[in-house]
Amino acid sequence: MQAPAAFHRLLGSAALCGALAATGAPAQAVLVNGGFESGLDGWTVADLPGSDGGFRSQSGSGSPLTASPVAAPPQGTRAAMSDAEGPGAHVLYQDFVVPAGVSTALLSFQLYVRNEAGEAFVPETLAFATPALNQQVRVDLLLPSADVFATDSLQPLYRSTPGTAGQAAYQLLSFDVAAVLQAHEGQTLRLRFADTNNVALQNVGVDAVNLAVSVVPEPATAGMLALGLAGCLVPGLWRRRRAAAVAQGG
Repeated sequence: MQAPAAFHRLLGSAALCGALAATGAPAQAVLVNGGFESGLDGWTVADLPGSDGGFRSQSGSGSPLTASPVAAPPQGTRAAMSDAEGPGAHVLYQDFVVPAGVSTALLSFQLYVRNEAGEAFVPETLAFATPALNQQVRVDLLLPSADVFATDSLQPLYRSTPGTAGQAAYQLLSFDVAAVLQAHEGQTLRLRFADTNNVALQNVGVDAVNLAVSVVPEPATAGMLALGLAGCLVPGLWRRRRAAAVAQGG
């Protein structure tokens, strides 16, 4: 027995209304390959001249160059990790375009630091070929026009704390970056992870990088959504009133 056409229309309206109700401030994909399952595709690495090693794709519980014991990737099978047999300064970064109409923006990532020095030293430079002890990790939002090893940034996200040691496991870190993105809508920004060591060897692991951005719909889209939701609500209200009247014998 075939369902009446009116029933099919009702099902179609219900599906449409469900889709409209689920549509609010749509999330946009901003970063690519944040889990590093495709190696370092979408990311760029850089090393100061004279540096040993650098960031590489890593899996398992050994570092990618020296096979030192490290924490395994917390998400999937691969992470990005710096590794070296000597001192150096290394960065891993990705440029992205800020979408228009940013409402909320949360940047999160998993970070691991294996610091053989036993403590951090954080002079105001990422250079390693200096008399100053320099054993630090930094994560920042930069303008792409800035030096990739600059220490001034649009928004500092993470920096080693002087005197602290490394960590035995990955740590999940989250940051509200809505304000800086709203101030640079339509522009290109850079997310940078930096590792400098001239005291002892150091591994820095990065995984599960995600920038979750919600945007405010364009005025025309918002108007269509409002009309669509109104079209869903009015028939529903009419049906409820009609059911109440029938129940009361009307």
